[in-house]
Amino acid sequence: IDTIAVQKKRLGYLVSVIVNETHAQSIDCCPGCSKGLNSPLLHSHHHSNLLEKLYAYLPCVKELMIPKIKHLVNQFVSKFPDPEIYDEAGKKVLRCFGKDFIMQSTPTTIYYTHYLNPDIDAVIGTPEKLRVKPMNYKRMSKKLKST
Repeated sequence: IDTIAVQKKRLGYLVSVIVNETHAQSIDCCPGCSKGLNSPLLHSHHHSNLLEKLYAYLPCVKELMIPKIKHLVNQFVSKFPDPEIYDEAGKKVLRCFGKDFIMQSTPTTIYYTHYLNPDIDAVIGTPEKLRVKPMNYKRMSKKLKST
């Protein structure tokens, strides 16, 4: 087994979910979107680049992802099946690994590392959204103040 390739898939998957959730969070918190405005000029999620979005929303995304780590591991295993590695003990290791990676990630780590590449992205596709209830700007700012 090529352990480096397996590790890159794990990290690439987590980075993909973090980036997609961060982007979705920026849209949920956009006043232009909530007011139904037309011009991109009036939508805050168009004003910031991905790194700025990661700095703004990563704490909330982490808070969202950690309780759902079991679901994320199941999604990962369904996209990258390997019965030799991902039995129940392997899934437990993945959950611990995933939780540690999420907790230790910083915006610059997510943005500048090259864990997500075109090959991994093609297999992952668009991960399903984790949120059941969209976060709005007011609730997000309360959460950030309490952390």
